[in-house]
Amino acid sequence: MRFNTRKLILAVASSVIILIVVVSLIYPAGLSGTGPGTALSNQAVPGSLAPSSNAAPSPPDVKASAFKGQGRLAFVCQGLLYVLDGQTGEVRQLTDAGRASQPAWSHDGEWLAFMRFTGPQTPPAIWLVRRDGTQVHHVQAPTAFDRQFSWSPTDDLLDVSGQNGVWLVPVTGEPRQLSDVPGLVAPDGKTLAYITTLSYDRNHPEHRNDVLYTVAVDGGRPRPRPEWTRRLAALRDNGIILVGWWPDGKGLLYWLDPDYSASAMADGVDLYSLRLGDTEPRLLTSGLGRPGWLSMFSRSSLLMVKGRLRIVWADKSRAMINVESVSIRDLQNPAGCVAIDPSLSADGTRIAFVAARDLGDNVWGFNKTEDLTAWVATRALWVENADGSGARPLASAGQGVYQPLWSKDGNRILYVKDNFLWLIGAGGGEPEKICGPLAYEDPIAGAFGYYGFISYQDEVAWFQP
Repeated sequence: MRFNTRKLILAVASSVIILIVVVSLIYPAGLSGTGPGTALSNQAVPGSLAPSSNAAPSPPDVKASAFKGQGRLAFVCQGLLYVLDGQTGEVRQLTDAGRASQPAWSHDGEWLAFMRFTGPQTPPAIWLVRRDGTQVHHVQAPTAFDRQFSWSPTDDLLDVSGQNGVWLVPVTGEPRQLSDVPGLVAPDGKTLAYITTLSYDRNHPEHRNDVLYTVAVDGGRPRPRPEWTRRLAALRDNGIILVGWWPDGKGLLYWLDPDYSASAMADGVDLYSLRLGDTEPRLLTSGLGRPGWLSMFSRSSLLMVKGRLRIVWADKSRAMINVESVSIRDLQNPAGCVAIDPSLSADGTRIAFVAARDLGDNVWGFNKTEDLTAWVATRALWVENADGSGARPLASAGQGVYQPLWSKDGNRILYVKDNFLWLIGAGGGEPEKICGPLAYEDPIAGAFGYYGFISYQDEVAWFQP
C-alpha cells in the first residue's frame, strides 16, 4: 500500500450522511467559464446531452423576496442547477445541459461541487463552479472516482474517496492522491480508516470477512486493529460499512452487514460504535441508513431514525445517542405516527421532524395512486425540544412535508412540499413558497420512491454565512 505525504490538513464535516449506493465515475476534459455569469457551454462534450431548442426546460418558479437575507440556496430544477442569492435576490442558472445532482457548498460559500449526469451510457462526474457561474470545470483525475465527496470546513479543498483511493481536489490545480485505497479521513486529517476483505473461496463469496484498518495519512504501513480481526473471525460472514468518525476523531461508527446481504441492509442492520483503543465495539441500535436519517453533532452526539423494515410508514422513531457512553434517549412519536426526517437546530436545542400515519408492517405498497396520495397527505411538520419535550405540529406548513432544515439562527425552517421549497417561521405562521419544482417526479403525483422513501437532499444545498 502506498500513502502520499499530506501537507494540508483536511477535516470532514461533523454531520455524517451515508451514501450507500456507490457509482464509479469517469472524469472527461473540463469546460471553463467564459465570463461573469456564464453557465456550462452549449457545446457538446463526449457523452453530453446538449440542450434541445425544441425541448427547453421551463425556468423555475422563484419568489426571491421570500428568501431575503437567508444566504444562498442551490437547487436543482428539471435537472438544471440554479443559485438563489438571498442578499441580492438574483437567480442564476449554473448549468444548461445534462442533469445536476448533489450540490454542496464550500466552507465560504464561494464554490459549488456537484454531480453531473450526461447520458445513460456515460458515468456521472464531479464538477466545480463558482457561485457566479464562472470557472466551471470537471474534477480531473487519472482514473475513476466513486461519488463520495465532501468539502473541507476550512479550505477550498474537496475530499473525494473512490475506487482508486482518497484524493484531495483543490478548486484550481491538479488533484493529489492521498492514498491508494478508499476510506474516511479523520476530522484532524491525520488518520485514514478503511476496510479490506480477507481472502475467501471465490466459489462462496457469501463466506467472507471484513477487517478495519487505520493508518496515518502522512505515511507508514497500515495497522490492523487486532480486536477487530478476532471479532469478525468469530462472527464470520459479516461485512463492515463505515459510517464515519466521531466528530472528535476518537472513534468510528459502522454498520454490520450480516452475510453481505443487500436485503438485510434494506431492512435495517445494527449500528456499532468503536472508540479507538477499546477492545470491543458497542452496539448502539438498528436503522436503515437513509440519507438525512443519521447525523453527528457536537463532540459525541448522534441524532438518527431507528427501526427496521424498509417501508417508511412502520417502525420508525428518533433517538438521541451518546456514541461514547452509549446512552440512548428514545424520543416519543406523536400518537399513531412514525417520526422521520429529523433535523437539529444549529444550537442543538430543537428538533424539526416529519410525523406521518403509521400503517403497520402489513402494508408493503399501494395498489392505487390515491392510497399513496392519502398517506403522503398525513406527512406533517413538527418541532420539539432536543429532549423530546414540547412536541407540537406546525399545522400551517400544510400536508405532504419532506425533509425540514433549520435556518442558522433557528428562526425559520426550510422544507419540501408539493415538490417546492417552502420557508416557515419556527413558531408557525404562514409559510412562503421559495422555489421549484425540484424533482422529476412529485410524490403527490404518485411517485413511490424506495418503499415510500424519497430524498430531496440531492436537489438542495443551503449556505448560511
